[in-house]
Amino acid sequence: MVHASRTIKVNADPKEPKLTRSLVWRGLVMKAENPLPFVPVITACRIVERQGDDRFVREIVDKGDTITEIVTLQPQRTVKFERTSGRVLGTILNEIVEDSDGDLALKFTFRLSVEGIEPGSTAERDFAGQMEEGYLMAVAATLKAMRKLARENALPAV
Repeated sequence: MVHASRTIKVNADPKEPKLTRSLVWRGLVMKAENPLPFVPVITACRIVERQGDDRFVREIVDKGDTITEIVTLQPQRTVKFERTSGRVLGTILNEIVEDSDGDLALKFTFRLSVEGIEPGSTAERDFAGQMEEGYLMAVAATLKAMRKLARENALPAV
């Protein structure tokens, strides 16, 4: 099982537009429904089924792998991605939190198992490192896209 968790300040750079919890939430919902503008390694996404206002099933293509995820929204707080098919299964959380300084932050956590990789092996540790690096880049890309959308007043109310 690959596990990592990181918390990143949302408004670390005072030169950038300040994002509120509401704006970050809008961006996370947009990213859940269409991650292509936010996560460069995802090349396709389609929503397969809506299961109410706060839950849907999507299919993504991530670095060539087709993955099915159940996405659950906890408004203003958490987006949970449960990977149910594909080579990498498990759970990914995107949470809006306050960090230890009381500043708005995004916390991402993943707990994943990888088909064909022995638990506890060097290959699993290498995969975990690459996954964490990829998620750090995805969070940075997400925040960058949110700031761009905020500057353009293009973060719709959800």
